[in-house]
Amino acid sequence: MTTLANLLSELQSEVPAVNSVPTTEQYTQAIKDAAAEFSRRCGLTKFAELNIVSGTASYNLPADFLKLVLLESLVGVDGVIMSDSGIIPVSSKWVETHQIVNKVITFKPTPAYTLTRDYRYKAAWILTGTEGNETYADMGDDEAEIVMLKAKSIAKEKVSNSMSTSGSMKYSFGAVSVDKGSGVDTLLKDVYSLQGQFIEACERYNGARLEIS
Repeated sequence: MTTLANLLSELQSEVPAVNSVPTTEQYTQAIKDAAAEFSRRCGLTKFAELNIVSGTASYNLPADFLKLVLLESLVGVDGVIMSDSGIIPVSSKWVETHQIVNKVITFKPTPAYTLTRDYRYKAAWILTGTEGNETYADMGDDEAEIVMLKAKSIAKEKVSNSMSTSGSMKYSFGAVSVDKGSGVDTLLKDVYSLQGQFIEACERYNGARLEIS
């Protein structure tokens, strides 16, 4: 389990704000965006059940649902559905389809059976809990380390963009000369470097999971 507060504190420490950029809200959003990108690249695989009720076509999917991986088949070799209410014979031409929109799965034709169907899905790393006590319940230290690479890239890009749009890039004040352009260049290099590290870490993470499985 990883708390949002701990991630926020780490990000603020490793990418200090410059002229109040990033703000606390921007730091927080950077973490959320990083977790979302990590989810798209390295989502969890979870198992769940659909409690199908005869006459009902649509069902809500979990809040962390990203993509359906496998849905239990209904028709056996003898052309029947083994439902909770008994055996339902079906025509050889019977075909069931489904679509998923906004985490709602809809079957066509509307089910004429009642049973529990197992399915497997790709799940996102999502925040749970109340504001101020939010956690990524499924996220361990390894996952948090990868997410932080992306979050730091996003935060540094915020600083770079702010410096680039804050007026003159080079100026002098007495004996002190300030060249913000070189600072922006360094930040952009860090942004691209961290993004590359993030992608590589995601690939290693996926590879490690495949080897284990």
